Amino acid sequence: MKRWCFSPRSSFARTLLLIVILLLVSMATTYWVILNFAILPSLQQFNKVLAYEIRMLMTDRLQLEDGTLIEVPADFRREVYRELGISLYTNIAAEENGLRWAQYYQFLSDQMTQQLRGPTEVRIELDKNSPVVWLKTWLAPDIWVRVPLTEIHQSNFLPLFRYTLVIILLAVGGAWLFIHLQNRPLVELEHAAFQVGKGIIPPPLREYGASEVRSVTRAFNQMVANVKLLSGDRTLLIAGVSHDLCTPLTRIRLATEMMSQQDASLADSINKDIEECNAIIEQFIDYLRTGQEILTETTDLNFILAEVIAAESGYEQVIELAPYFMMYTNLMTYPLKFRQHVLAIKEKLTYAKTASRFGVGMASLMRWNRRITPCTTHNKPATKIDMEALAQDVATYPDDYQYERAQRFGVSAQGIRHALKRLRVSRKKNTSASQS
Repeated sequence: MKRWCFSPRSSFARTLLLIVILLLVSMATTYWVILNFAILPSLQQFNKVLAYEIRMLMTDRLQLEDGTLIEVPADFRREVYRELGISLYTNIAAEENGLRWAQYYQFLSDQMTQQLRGPTEVRIELDKNSPVVWLKTWLAPDIWVRVPLTEIHQSNFLPLFRYTLVIILLAVGGAWLFIHLQNRPLVELEHAAFQVGKGIIPPPLREYGASEVRSVTRAFNQMVANVKLLSGDRTLLIAGVSHDLCTPLTRIRLATEMMSQQDASLADSINKDIEECNAIIEQFIDYLRTGQEILTETTDLNFILAEVIAAESGYEQVIELAPYFMMYTNLMTYPLKFRQHVLAIKEKLTYAKTASRFGVGMASLMRWNRRITPCTTHNKPATKIDMEALAQDVATYPDDYQYERAQRFGVSAQGIRHALKRLRVSRKKNTSASQS
């Protein structure tokens, strides 16, 4: 069975691509919603708390809600610094401790400026363990405040990406399996259609899948049944006509056998006409043979050739198999095209051996540039290959060949002239192609 090709024009690829695009759009929309309605509000709350801590620790006095001013002790500020991990650096010291690798964020700076009621610069450093926030406020322009976010670790984001990747793979795999199961009846239908095109009537296909696919499969099975019925009716009709024609031909042959010796030439002419009619009937019968009724088996061509060579060894002849290479290739590749069984190669070689007994060797039988002796016999109707070979031989030796002799070979003089004309046209094309 032909495998399914992943083509951009196939419904399989387009459906899978559509599902992947919808999945990515859905995930992007989900992340956008989470960012705007969950992460950003939490970040704003964090900035507000951080700004309050900075404002409390960067001043000596703190104003309460009722307007009372209280003085913040230095020991209290140092204890808060230690608990929160906040440290203060000068510009040079901050550069040496990671400020140069921190990235400036305009959005966070604007929010912190609003909370501290003054210009504030915010940078974030992505450390190996956890992110670090660097702040410079208007309260202390020459001091950088370093705030480590110890509760946020880089490893916490790995499960997020891992789960996202697993979700994508599961969605794509499920979509692929679903589409594959949906399109399997179509693949089987395609394979059966190719078999019908080759003349092979497949068994009825199993109806499964979607309702539309079942309807198509049911219609295809009905079509195949009708084709099989028409083929059987055609075979029966031609076989009946051929059988009915054989009966009067047999009677005519019996009548010619009872004719006197004076009418021998007339009897021979009638017998030739009967042979031609029988040949036509055989052609119709061969047309009905599709090759399916022949029992085929795997065989070794070398073993068959060895049998023929062993049978020819008693005649003390040298058998040249090189001219038969094309014939073997055609018979092995297209055995049904020539309406012959694969084992018919042995019959062909036996025919050549029979011809060699009449004076033509195996080597000269396929060489058209050598003169063939008049004692060569041929009692079968000529084919297209025989006409081409005969035309080539006549073109090579026009003076040593007579057209009247063509009747003995089953080829008319008009057919030889037609083949010669085609041969000349082919030679002119080859000559012009080689010159160009």
